[in-house]
Amino acid sequence: MVEYVGFTRDEILDMSLGSLVSTVSRAYLFFLFHEIEKYGIHGGQFQFLRTLSKRDSISQEELAHVYHNHESTIARALRKLEDAGMVARKVDENNRRKNIITITEKGRDIVDNIRLMDEKWENNLKSLDFDEKHKLKELLTTLALEALDDMKTIRE
Repeated sequence: MVEYVGFTRDEILDMSLGSLVSTVSRAYLFFLFHEIEKYGIHGGQFQFLRTLSKRDSISQEELAHVYHNHESTIARALRKLEDAGMVARKVDENNRRKNIITITEKGRDIVDNIRLMDEKWENNLKSLDFDEKHKLKELLTTLALEALDDMKTIRE
């Protein structure tokens, strides 16, 4: 019987949709975390960099809201990114208690490298052709939007 890193094929076939998505996500994160360690990034810090590359100059509070985390969790991650020269924090001129976060050029370069790592991971998945990957991405996008909407409803 073939075993897939702790699971048998039968166990995988018996998984719910959520468990399958989680398993694929864990495998992706395992790959990504291994690759990004060389940049001194750990855990979910790469997500903050990605977000800042698209929504630069947002507050720490807004970043916490996006990721449904406490500001203290965000602050610790940002401190490490700031120490590594990937982000900069400055006090908001209109509200001295608010920090505005910007991504640095070094941070943008790392985000570009992470995008290349994403492509590498997707290219390593050879069982689906381009059209199948595109369709799967559309389906997962629909599920992600629904799941996030449900999450929002629960939090209200």
